[in-house]
Parts: sequence; structure tokens; C-alpha cells
Amino acid sequence: MISVIRWLIARRIRAVERRQGLSLAYLHCMLRVSLPHFLKFIKLMPLARFRRALPPDAYHLVRIVTARHEDCGTCLQMEIQLAKQAGVGVHLLHAVLDESPCSLPPELAEVYFFAEAVATGRGEEDTWREAIFRRYGDIGIIELSLVIAVSRMFPTVLHAMGYAAPCLPSNTRVGARDR
Repeated sequence: MISVIRWLIARRIRAVERRQGLSLAYLHCMLRVSLPHFLKFIKLMPLARFRRALPPDAYHLVRIVTARHEDCGTCLQMEIQLAKQAGVGVHLLHAVLDESPCSLPPELAEVYFFAEAVATGRGEEDTWREAIFRRYGDIGIIELSLVIAVSRMFPTVLHAMGYAAPCLPSNTRVGARDR
């Protein structure tokens, strides 16, 4: 019975890999080595996709900024793919990836600077938190906090397990044809 469960889960992972064009070898490893650990880890997926208060552009921008600071390979590419699928404009993706927050609309620049301050630990979070609060309220702060925390988790797991990919060349981050 356990082998059938593993086979079904592995099939779903392969489907996600095909759809995203990325390897999820760390999930295959986790599934192969310990089904209980895999099942506990997978329980975090609903939190990783949770968004209610933030607009899609702000939500995905935070995920990309955080992934860029934590990892510059697989997780960053996955975040870019998810943002594109959610309809985030290529010009916004380029602004984030090129670290040009001043070219973003003001509401997204505030989100960018908040995520950047938290990711780098520069101590500027309070200033940007106020701006986020004015725009999105307490629920926006909570949601951004969860997004940042969860976005850090995946690169950490990949690095710890030895599955972190090398940095991506700058012209392949969003896709050369998108430029």
C-alpha cells in the first residue's frame, strides 16, 4: 500500500515538474527516504499558496524578493514561473530582478522595500511596515510576514539537503524572449 501511495505522489510531483519546467528532486528524495517527513513537509503547501489581502503583484513581488535573497537558482525560477502564471507583468518582474524598485508603482515599491528590509535584516522594517499598514492594514502585515517566512523555507530546505541550484544567468531569469 505504501508503495502505491509513493508512486501516486511521485507521479504528481513529475506533473508539477513538467508544468514548471524545473526539477523537484528534493521532493523525490524526501518521498523516497521518509514518507512521514514528506507528508509533514507537504502540509506547508497551503500556507505557501495562501493569499487573501494582497493583490497578486504585491504577493508575488515579495516572494521573488525573498527568494532572490535566499537562493538564486531553483526557488527563484519557480517564483518567477508562478508570478508569470498569476499574470504579473514582465516589466514588474524585470524591475524586481534588476533591483530597480524606483521603477515600480509606489504601492509596489513600498512592498519591495519592506521585503528587502526583512530579507536583509537592515533594520528598516519599521519605516516600511508603517507604509504597508496604511495601504493594507494589519492583515496585510500578517500576510506579508507569512509570505516572507514561507518563501525562506524552501531555499533553506534545498540548501540543507544539497539540492540548491547554481545562480541563474541574468538573461534567463524571466526569459530572453520576454525582454
